[in-house]
Order: sequence, then structure tokens, then C-alpha cells
Amino acid sequence: MAEPQVMRPGAHWTGAAPASDDEDIIPRDIRFGILENPTRQWLDGDFHKTALIDGLSIFLPEGERYFIRALKYYAPKLPDRQLAAEINGYAVQEAFHTREHEEYNEALGKLGYDVEAMEEPVRKTLRSDKIPIFRLAVTCAIEHLTATLSTVTLRNPQFLENAAPAYRRLWMWHALEELEHKAVALHVFKAATPKYSGFKRYMLRTMAFNAVAWTFLVITLRNLTLFAKVDGVKTGPRFWARLLWVLFFAPGYWRKCAPLVLKYYLPGFSPLNKDDHELIRKGRDWLYREFTTLEAASAPAAPAAE
Repeated sequence: MAEPQVMRPGAHWTGAAPASDDEDIIPRDIRFGILENPTRQWLDGDFHKTALIDGLSIFLPEGERYFIRALKYYAPKLPDRQLAAEINGYAVQEAFHTREHEEYNEALGKLGYDVEAMEEPVRKTLRSDKIPIFRLAVTCAIEHLTATLSTVTLRNPQFLENAAPAYRRLWMWHALEELEHKAVALHVFKAATPKYSGFKRYMLRTMAFNAVAWTFLVITLRNLTLFAKVDGVKTGPRFWARLLWVLFFAPGYWRKCAPLVLKYYLPGFSPLNKDDHELIRKGRDWLYREFTTLEAASAPAAPAAE
């Protein structure tokens, strides 16, 4: 049954700008109310689709705090004040993401999932990084993964068409903002390494990406089994075959992501794609219409004229 078009308790929105907004990075203080209405298998009633996306949220609170620290370390050292200002906008967006995904993960806990066990390897991995330039390279790598997922999401909104509305709104919002700031980390990385040769910068960037991709895969697969245990889903051959089907065939998340992910290995890689502007415009327009519709539906009815 479709969710009624009303704002959930605890949900509110501020600043979901229309498509005509000219700002590059727009922090939006939006609350989605997921903690008040946690939902199991909220995407198509499908375990694999839902668990893969829920699994992304497991990485995000600790990851986004890590990103903010990595970039803010360099902000006062940059001669480019425009880039320093972009770091500030980036940090505010990520702070709102952190808050919402902390509540998202708390909602997973309310559904019975062992969120603490799922988050532990993420914390352990990210807190082991002590070298600022390596933290920055890791941030660039993770931002590329999130930007890829965001690009694919905005290019294929049908992926979330049958999602519970609050979850669809959160992930569309997150995808839009990741796309808005996706170039910031790599621009800071370049500005922070003026004495590096192109080869050294390339090797640091790609080796960090290799480490991130492997760690992401291992933790994701481990956490899928933890989700399955709570849902009573057996993790035998049919479980893994179904996972491969979802990733590579229908809807084919990885099949659509892989070409964008692999571009990171090009020596002259740029995080900007030719259709970014149009995707951002469409994302902003979708977000604005979604929340203005909700606001209108939630407004108290005007008293009838006597």
C-alpha cells in the first residue's frame, strides 16, 4: 500500500531549492522521519535490493565525519579561498547527511539489526588512518564511489520508484547533494599536492581507491549476511545467485556503476561529467516538487466560509 502523501512525525524540510537556483553547493536541512517509521524491505519488498542500500547507510555516519576532518585539515592552508568556501559548503551538507544517517541506522536497530556489529569494522578501518594526505586520498576514493552511485540513481530514478516514500526522498536528496559537491575532494587533493609529480599523485589516488574498494566489498558482503540472519533469509547458493542477478542483470546496479567507477583509473580523470548540470537541475526540481507537494498536503484545511 502506498504511503499517504503527508509528512511523517519528525520530518521537515528547509531550502529544497528549485531547479533555477544558481548555487553550486546547497546545504539543505531536511528531516525524513525514518526513525519514527522504520520499514523492513522497503524497496519492492525485496531483501537484496533493500539490504544493499541499507548497507550503504552503515558506512555513512563515520565516513562523513571522516570526510569533513580530511578536508577541513587543508582548508586554512589553501591559497584558493573559493575552494576553501566550497569545503565549508561541503562540510555543512555532510553534517546534515551524518545526522540523517545516524537516525537511519538507529531505525535499523529498532528493526532488530545489530547495527553496532555492522559499524564496528567501518570505525576500526577509518580511525586507523593518521596521515592527512592519505586520509584525503581515501576521501577522494570514497567520494568517487558515492558520486558514481548518486549519478546512477539520478539517471535511473525508476530504481527507487517502488520504494517507501520517506526512504526514496532521503536517497534522492543524498544523491543530489553528493553530485553537487563531488569535485571538491579531488580539487583539494590537487591543491594539497603541488610538489607531487603527476605519477606520484596518480599512484596515491589509485592505490587508495584499491584499498577502499576492497574494504567496501568485504564489509558489504559481511553485513548482508547479518541482515539476512535477522530477516530469516538463508545465505546458501540461491542467496548469492540472487545477489549477482540484482547487481549485474536486473536492475543491474553494478553493471551501470562499473563504467563510471573504472574511469577513476584514467591518468587524466576528472570528476565532472558532461551531464552533471542537467542531472543536478533535474534532482533539484524533483526535490522541490516533492516537498512542496508534501507541504501543501500537510497544511491544515482552510475553514469553510459561513
